[in-house]
Amino acid sequence: MIKKISSIFWVATLSLFSLSAFAQEEYEGIPLTIQSVFGIITGLACWFTRFALVLMVVMIVFYGIKFMMSQGNQTKFDEAKKSFTWALVGVLVILGTYTIIATVANGLGSNYTLTPLDCSGF
Repeated sequence: MIKKISSIFWVATLSLFSLSAFAQEEYEGIPLTIQSVFGIITGLACWFTRFALVLMVVMIVFYGIKFMMSQGNQTKFDEAKKSFTWALVGVLVILGTYTIIATVANGLGSNYTLTPLDCSGF
């Protein structure tokens, strides 16, 4: 199954690159600066964060229901506790993407300021 998915991925990738060779017009590129690269990364992080936080809220509610359904069964309770803990770790990692982006940008010498969770421009 994984082999089929891998081959489909490579065929799609090669098809996209080969289609670009048949382009009739030449386009002058947009100058790519470090600021625009970090802007693109921030936009992707904003989109991913919105999607993932909604998913995490759903999963935390689901794990809360698993806590209630354990009804004193220690094995089910431990499983629900472990799942809930990893859901919270996932939320922290997702919220930490903004800090990671700002740290990398400033480490590369970019004057890039990032207000956490301010995705109003994206």
